[in-house]
Amino acid sequence: ALVRRAIPILATLVTLTAASASRASTALEYPDNGVAQFSRGGAWLATATDPIAGYYNPAALATQATSFSIGLNLAFQNVCFERKGPDGTDIGPSKGLTDQGITYGEVCNSNAGHPNLIPNVAFVWRASERLGIGLTIVPPSSFGQLEWPDLVAMPENHSSGRTAPTPAPQRYLSLYTKGTILFPTLSVGYSVTDRFHIGAGFVAGIALLEFRSMSMANVDSTNPYDQYTQDSRSRVQAQDLFVPGVVASALFEATDHLDLAAWYRYSDKIRAKGDLEVTAQYYDSAGRRNPKAEVTKSKDQKGADAAKVVLTLPMEARIGARWHMPLAAPTGLDAERFRKDRHRVRDPLRDDLYDLELDLTWANNGSAEATEIRFPEGIFVANLGTVPTNADRPTGWRDSFGARLGMQYNAIRNRMGLRTGTWVESNATKEEYLSVTGVPALRGGVAVGMVLRIQGVDLETGYQHIWNAGLDNEGNGKQRAIAASGSPDSRSHHAVNGGSVTQHANVFSLGAVARF
Repeated sequence: ALVRRAIPILATLVTLTAASASRASTALEYPDNGVAQFSRGGAWLATATDPIAGYYNPAALATQATSFSIGLNLAFQNVCFERKGPDGTDIGPSKGLTDQGITYGEVCNSNAGHPNLIPNVAFVWRASERLGIGLTIVPPSSFGQLEWPDLVAMPENHSSGRTAPTPAPQRYLSLYTKGTILFPTLSVGYSVTDRFHIGAGFVAGIALLEFRSMSMANVDSTNPYDQYTQDSRSRVQAQDLFVPGVVASALFEATDHLDLAAWYRYSDKIRAKGDLEVTAQYYDSAGRRNPKAEVTKSKDQKGADAAKVVLTLPMEARIGARWHMPLAAPTGLDAERFRKDRHRVRDPLRDDLYDLELDLTWANNGSAEATEIRFPEGIFVANLGTVPTNADRPTGWRDSFGARLGMQYNAIRNRMGLRTGTWVESNATKEEYLSVTGVPALRGGVAVGMVLRIQGVDLETGYQHIWNAGLDNEGNGKQRAIAASGSPDSRSHHAVNGGSVTQHANVFSLGAVARF
């Protein structure tokens, strides 16, 4: 029962393009969807003056005009991995190549120079003085699709005469991760009093997932090396068209200068069903792609939806406080140029000189301790054996805490506002479980942006640089490759994630809000 199944790539699970909101970040996200909050480093909870609040603070819908928003984040992500053996020793694609001095060098994601597009759209209808109803569609504020090479160029410092590309060091962790995860949310916000507002929303999520990675044949305990000649590539495509969840929040305008807010999100697990495809043997004896590799599809042997993937979406909570400086009500000709609202509306660009907000966040990442990947018995792969029924992957995740600080200064009242912000979040994983599908280390970012109002439309743009402290287990990892039967638990005897991983990203945001 030689294995094959590599969809592991667990971590990306919730990142992908996935659902969790962003906040304390479900380990792999940054703050945030919506240009306004993105440009303020995510410090927007108590501000919440755009329709996207239907997901991020539904209580604020009761303080908004009927409006429509659309936004787009363009994320450029760079992740690099340097593979090491136990205690930092050099290791290569096989024992033979390692003995020749052909060892792994650093490898980076192959789509680092290409942006991933993360869109969002929202609408709010101000039904009455006290009631607002919203429909919001957001993905998670993740970095999106992540691609890795299957072959890499030889490092320059090796002494052998080999020049051909070799199997990539991260191949057992990931080759490709993509998810289209959207969270349509129907929300209501209600004003209990003129200053206290509550809200809730029902989320009906959609998840389309694809993972690719490599697995190896049986490796005995006396040979703790990769064996590329028996590698096979797995591809899993799965979907869950209904992932229920809820969001709830409260907004309290404590004084004319101070607003307080709280927000909570809970989601059911993604329980996706789909198909497995195995390409074996993927490499030839020289370590190049094998043109004679055979493809096995689970649906040919077990019918559709033989693969099962379960991903936990950690719950999140956030509290925020906003200090703002109101301006006097406009008079005369100035008043004529300002929008007339039928109901009371909070509009910082029109009504404030500036504001400053601080948010504190928490994400229950520890609940997502593993990605569950299961297959039925008896999927046979030529030249390898049968696919293991259990290909679960531990994440090593733990709860994370964060802080967001952001502001907006209105340089020209009702015309132009300038935004900036920063954020930081605690390490959300154990280093021995580091992965290349995301780097939830100590991380943070610095953001800037602006808003320009033209008639009834706010045009917005923002930029954020995201830094990451990286992870380094000095070669002592705990992630094992999926391997043939005979290995413990159908896993390799040796870890395949020893080493270090780094990440940084640059994200741009564009959008518009139209108020009616």
